[in-house]
Amino acid sequence: MKKIYTLLFSVALALGANAQTNLVPNGDFETWTDASTLASFSASPYTAAVTQESTIKYAGTYAAKHQTGTSSNVKIQNEVAGIIPGHSYTISFRYLDNDVNARSRMWSYWLTSGFTTIADNEAEFRPSTYSEDNAAWQLYTVTVTAPATASVFRFETRTYSQNSAAGVVYYDNFSVIDNDNLSVAQNQIEGLKIYPNPVTNGTFYINTNADSTKEVVVYDVLGKQVVKTSTTNAVNVSNLKGGVYIVKITEDGKTATRKLVIR
Repeated sequence: MKKIYTLLFSVALALGANAQTNLVPNGDFETWTDASTLASFSASPYTAAVTQESTIKYAGTYAAKHQTGTSSNVKIQNEVAGIIPGHSYTISFRYLDNDVNARSRMWSYWLTSGFTTIADNEAEFRPSTYSEDNAAWQLYTVTVTAPATASVFRFETRTYSQNSAAGVVYYDNFSVIDNDNLSVAQNQIEGLKIYPNPVTNGTFYINTNADSTKEVVVYDVLGKQVVKTSTTNAVNVSNLKGGVYIVKITEDGKTATRKLVIR
C-alpha cells in the first residue's frame, strides 16, 4: 500500500491537489474510525493509546488524548506522501502537556520512496528536549528544506511516562505546508470535510461552509475516472473496490482534492 502513495501524489498533482495546503491526511484530527482510532493515521503500534477528545481541544470538534502506561512511551504517526526535494516545508503541531506524569516531543524523519529513514534535520525533528508542563496549548513549529532523496515525511510525536506513573498529553492540528505552493492555497473550499474516511458502507459525505452543490469526481491510483456526480452532501461509491482513491471536489468555482480510502 505504501508504494501507491507516490503514484497517488502524481495523480493528485495533475488534478490540482496543491489547493490542499495541509498535506497531512486528517491533520485536524476531526475524522475518527471509532473513539480510539484516528482515520488516515498509521495503525497500531505506530499510533497507539489515543482516544477521541471533545472537551480539551485546540480547534474544531476533536483533539487526541494520548495516555502512557506507567513505564512506557506511546506514538502518534502519520506518513505524509508527496514531499518534493528542495521545497521548503513548515511543519507544526499543537500540544497540551499539563500533567507531571507525562512529557512529549517530536520524533520524525524524512523518508525515501522506499521508506528508508533520512538523518537530516535531527535537531528539528528529534530534539533532545521535552515538553514542560503548561496549562495552555503550545505550538511546535519548524521550517526546513526537504533533502534530495526525500519522498515521504514520517510525522511522529511521542508521549513519555514520568515518575513511574501513567500520564496524558493532548495533541491537535498536525500540519505540513509546502511553502513553495502557497500561492495555490487561495482557492481552497472553506470548511471542507469528508467523512467517514475510510469508507466502510459504500457512502461518504462532504460538508462545506457554503453547503452548495458540488461537482465530485473520484479517480483511482492510475488516474482513471471511476465516479462523477453532483451532490450537496452524500456520494455513493458502493460500486468501487477497496483501495485508495483521489476525490476532486468543485464548489462555487473553487476546487480541492482529498485522498479517500475504501474498505
